[in-house]
Amino acid sequence: MKIGRRRYGMVALDMTPMIDVVFLLLIFFLVTAQMSEMASTPVTLPEQQGTEQESEGAIGLVVNLDAAGVIVVGSDAFEPAGLIDLAKDALSRDPTAVPVVRADRRAPAARLNEVVEGLRSGGCRAVRVATTRPKELP
Repeated sequence: MKIGRRRYGMVALDMTPMIDVVFLLLIFFLVTAQMSEMASTPVTLPEQQGTEQESEGAIGLVVNLDAAGVIVVGSDAFEPAGLIDLAKDALSRDPTAVPVVRADRRAPAARLNEVVEGLRSGGCRAVRVATTRPKELP
């Protein structure tokens, strides 16, 4: 009986799964960087004791209102009338989206009302106003 030698050849290594993972990580970090940019306008949110509720819709639009009453979306300043087109555009992408207004606690209340009215005129059925929980005393 003849016992032959086994031939050992090169083993092919499939790189496709690793490339897929790298691209998924790249997309994840790009989206995360964009999301953090939306909330980068420095505002001092009002304190409000409340309950945490599960959201009904996704966050479609983040509107920042600074202490001087300037409306900022992303890195662009807007007037309340310009929010109508932004709201329509956000709702066309996701009809269940609910915009979030991050208003500085020193911002004029009349300006906040204008922002909410502009979003409602754009077709938003509801608007969320961001707050922080008050610090508890030790």
